[in-house]
Parts: sequence; structure tokens; C-alpha cells
Amino acid sequence: MNVTNTLPFSHKMIGLKVSMIGFLFGVLLVWLIQITVPYAKGWSILLDVLFNYDESNYQHLVTYLTYLPRLAMAVICGFALGVAGCVMQFMLRNPIASPTTLGVSSGAELGMVLGILLLPTNNVIPNFLPAFFGGCLATVLVFLLSAKRGFSPLHMVLSGMVVSLFLGALNTMLLLLNEQQLTSVFVWGAGVLNQNGWSGVTTLIPLVMLPILCLLVLQRPLSALQLGDRVGSSLGINIKQIKLVSLTLTILVVSAVTSEAGLIGFVGIVAPAIARFLRVRILQWQLFVSGVIGSLMLLFADLIIQLLSGPSGDLLPTGAMTALLGAPFLLWLLQRKFLQSELKVRDQVVEHYYHRSVARVVSGLVLTLTIAIVIALLVGRNQLGWSLDFSISLFQLRFPRVFAALLAGVGLALAGCIIQRISNNSMASPEILGISSGAAFALVVGAILGIAIERYEQMLIGAFGAAISTGFVWFFGRKHNFSPSQTLLTGIALSASLDSALRIAIALGQDNALALIAWLSGSTYLVASNDIEFLLMGMVLLGSTALLVSRWIDLISIGEIMAGSVGLECRKARLLLLALVASITTLCTIVIGPLSFVGLLAPHMAKTLSQYQARNQLVSAALIGATIMVIADWVGRTLWFPWQFPAGLLASLLGGVYFLYLMSK
Repeated sequence: MNVTNTLPFSHKMIGLKVSMIGFLFGVLLVWLIQITVPYAKGWSILLDVLFNYDESNYQHLVTYLTYLPRLAMAVICGFALGVAGCVMQFMLRNPIASPTTLGVSSGAELGMVLGILLLPTNNVIPNFLPAFFGGCLATVLVFLLSAKRGFSPLHMVLSGMVVSLFLGALNTMLLLLNEQQLTSVFVWGAGVLNQNGWSGVTTLIPLVMLPILCLLVLQRPLSALQLGDRVGSSLGINIKQIKLVSLTLTILVVSAVTSEAGLIGFVGIVAPAIARFLRVRILQWQLFVSGVIGSLMLLFADLIIQLLSGPSGDLLPTGAMTALLGAPFLLWLLQRKFLQSELKVRDQVVEHYYHRSVARVVSGLVLTLTIAIVIALLVGRNQLGWSLDFSISLFQLRFPRVFAALLAGVGLALAGCIIQRISNNSMASPEILGISSGAAFALVVGAILGIAIERYEQMLIGAFGAAISTGFVWFFGRKHNFSPSQTLLTGIALSASLDSALRIAIALGQDNALALIAWLSGSTYLVASNDIEFLLMGMVLLGSTALLVSRWIDLISIGEIMAGSVGLECRKARLLLLALVASITTLCTIVIGPLSFVGLLAPHMAKTLSQYQARNQLVSAALIGATIMVIADWVGRTLWFPWQFPAGLLASLLGGVYFLYLMSK
């Protein structure tokens, strides 16, 4: 009696809550439209334009050619991304798959950039074609990288993340090399829906709707995939062909949206999740509901952007707002949804151990680092070509940059090594878990407010931001016993949210905040001798501390039960080690800026040199990180002379190539 009475009641309560939330959301949308319509005339001018359009009325003209196409673009792009995310998640049986997490959007952006640079300037070739081929390239890379792991959901997302970081760094390099030719791409790349007419809408509608209609035609064989590949094959369905066609259609949809509106993240992962939360089970209805939710989500985000940006609505990227709204939802989803068992397993232990003398490994790394330092200090380029110069003046100019890059590489490698070992997550790093973004966001806010001028002030506010981010990851991670997948996804969501907030803060900030843009790429341009002293003292103190607590790191790596049996309080040890990681990351971020891949890559390279003990891995990773950063700074300074590229950007490219190779093995 109780069960039969309770179940219908619970369904009614869920339906009532959904109806109330939907009603409040609708009221909020109506109000946002009321206050964002041009000339503050609200719905009256909007209805007047729709039913009594007057071309001679400039207010009607502006509303008809800018505001209404922008709303239409938000609805179309949101619907397309919601459907694309739903198909990807359904087809791959991966609840965290989306155009963003699988690297499709970054690939489409790279295709667009290469299309602008290499293809004829006339409009013979549509923009979406190079974006489509770029999206296909990224997808093929992700599938190749995850093939040896059986296309497991977690490994596919990790592969997509690495591909996105690498292609993003490549995009940034191309933008810096062709700044004049690609000026508009800087803003477009962050996701912008501004319109100056209906041409974008009319171009996008067939590119989006035709593939979606084809997906609806294929919904019956796609639905059979729910039963598993074997059952689908027994029903006469060509599984590989259906997946290939469906994935191609999905990439076409994402590429079309990216070519018109830029990168818009999180819609493709959040909209299908809400549809499943609403208990929509039939595929065709999942597609429709995911699309509607995506439209509403993007429309809501864009209206908020217009409200914050003023009448023009062009100061802030819409893609940043969708990430800012979508990331908290993903965090909430991770806490409430039981993901597939494949997402919860711990990383595999090393199957074969090879003994290599730590003295020989360290000697080889020291020699390599020494050669890199000598080349970076003495070899350069000028107007006459390559040169070997021993002048004191050049040495004084180059030394601060080289030494700062070296110390930053040491610091981030140590931080990455510690956080990978204590979380049992080989994909963790200060950059991916949002610790660098937390420190950077706090520094930018401090610059805007004028409270982080001196070095000690920057250190304090940066440490505060990194500590908040670290505490956030700790809070969510301990609920799942620091499961690698949960910790990683929490870090990705937090990092995306902070990066979006960072863009918004810079867009709304003053000149002192805009001056930090070069620093955000990981630059050594403005490093001075006092910065070296500050970084050196900090790294000696924190690096020594890391080596002193290496026994804790070894014990935590073997599990809490074993560590507790020898008297180690794992919770306190983890907390202190996370504080150490936050301090090291803050120190490096203040001087150099947020860097990618170094903290992720160096510990892996140390493992490939058969350094498994914590102390040995810390020392080896530190030397490798220093070498990577010194080489990256030298390459960025000399290879494209007179152009100079930030060391962080080059480290991402160099590390990305190696890491793609590492994941394919």
C-alpha cells in the first residue's frame, strides 16, 4: 500500500517542481526580453516590428536587423548543440560526451582559421566546409587515441580534452602569427551571436536542420543501440555504418554552428542531461527536448550578456556565459548522478616495472637541462640571421627570462607530480583541476579593484584564489573517495567556469586588467631580476618541503588503509599536500602566468624513465619541467624572429604533441 501510494505521489511532485521551474524560467525570459529590446521600449516595439514593420522607422530597422536575428541565432544554435550532444551521448553511451569534451568544437575552429588563411578570399567555398573537416580531424584523433582502451567513456573524454588543449594552442599560435588577417577571430572564437542582418540565420537553418532531419530518420536503428551492439547486429543493423553516418551528421551540425557563432561550450552536455533528468526515454523525444532546452539555455545566457553589456551587447562573449552557467550544473550533476562503472574505476597500476638507476637518469636530465640553458643564453637570432653571442648585455636580457622559465617549469612539474599521486589520477594537473585558473582569476580581480599592486599583495590574493579552487576540488573529491573520473570532471568544470569568469572580468575591467592578457598566455616578457629572487626563494622553500614529505606521497599512493596502518592520517596529509600544490601553483602563476601541459606532462615523462618512487619522480619531473620550459621559451623567442611567442603557449604545443603520442600507446 505504501509503495503504490508513494510512487505516483513522487512522480507528481517531480512534475509539479518541473512545472514551477519552467513557469519561473518563462517569466524570467519574458522579463529579460522586455528590458533588453533596443531603445528600452520592451515588448511593445517588438510586437510592432513583427506585425507592423516600417522600414522608414530607424528603431524598427535596428530591432529587425540586429535584435531579432540575434534571438533567432541563439535559438537555432542552442537547438543544434543540444541535439548534437544528445546524439553523441546516446550513440557512445557516454553521459559526459559533447562537442566540447570530444574536441569537435576546437577542431572546427582550427578548420575555420586554416580556411581563412589558406583558401581563396572569395565566397566560392562555404565557411562551414573547412570547419567540418577540422571537426572530423579532431574526432578521428580522439577515436584513434581511445581505440586501444575500448572507447571507454573516461578515456574518450580525456583524449578529447588533450586534443582540445593542443588544437586550442595551435589556434592561438596561428592567431598571433596572422593577427591582422584574423582580427575578427579573436572575438568570434569565444562564441558571439551578434548579427547585422538575417543572412547568418538563413545560412545556418538548412545546414542545421537537414542533418537533424536525417538523424530523426535514423532514430529507429539508433534506438536499437540501447540494447547493445550485439543485439543490434542480430536485428540486422549495420552498427558501424549507423555510428559513422550519425557521427558525421553530428559533426556537420556542430561545424555549422561553430562557423557562424564560434565556440559555445556546455550546451551540448547540459541539455541532454536535463532531458534525462526529466525522464525522457524515447530517443526522438530526447532529441527534441534536448534541442528545446539547449535553445532556452543559450537564449537565456545571451539575454544576460546583452543585459550586462548594454545596448550594443558586444562586449562579452556568449560562449563564456554558457560555460559560466553550465559548469555549476555539471558539478551538481556529478554529485547526484551515478555515472557508469567505467567512469569510476581507478587508474590501472603499472604492469611492468623496469629498474633504472636514479643517479644515471638524473645525470642525463641535468646534462640535457644544462645544454638547453647554454643554448637559450648564447644562441639567438637578429636581422642578419642566427648568431652565437657572448656579450654581457644580451646575457643580462636573456638570463631573467631563461631562469624564470626554468623555475616555473620546476614548480609546475612538482605540483603536477604531487597532485597526480595523491589523487591516484594520472590526468590531474594544476591547470586541469582549476588551481591555476583560480589563482589567475583572483589576480585579475585584484588588478581590477586595485588591491594587488605589490608582489606580496599579489602573492596573498593569488594564494587565496588557488586555495579556494583547491578546497573546492577537495570538497567534491572526498565525497567520491577521490575517484579519478569524478575529480577530473570536477576540475574541468571548475576550470571552464573560472576561465569564463576571467574573460568576463577582463571584458568589464579597466586598462590594468587588459594589460594582463599577454601574461595569461604564460609569458616571460616582463620578468625582472626581483621576480627571479622572489621565485627562487619560494621554489627553494616549497621544493624542499615537497622532497621532505615525499614519504607521505608514497604512502598515500598505496591506499588509505595501508597508509593508516603505519600511522599516517591521510586526510590531514592530503590537505597539507594540496595546500603545498596551491602555494607552488600560485607562485609560478604570479610570475609567469597560467601554463598548460607542463604539470600534466612532466610526471608522465618521469614515469617513462622508470622513476616510480615519489622522491625520484619529483626530482626527475622537476628537471624535465625545467627543460621543457627553457626550450619552449627559447623556441618562442627565436624560431619566428622578430615574432615572439609566450613560453606557456609553446609548452602547450610541445607537450601536446608528446602527450598525444603517449596516449596512443
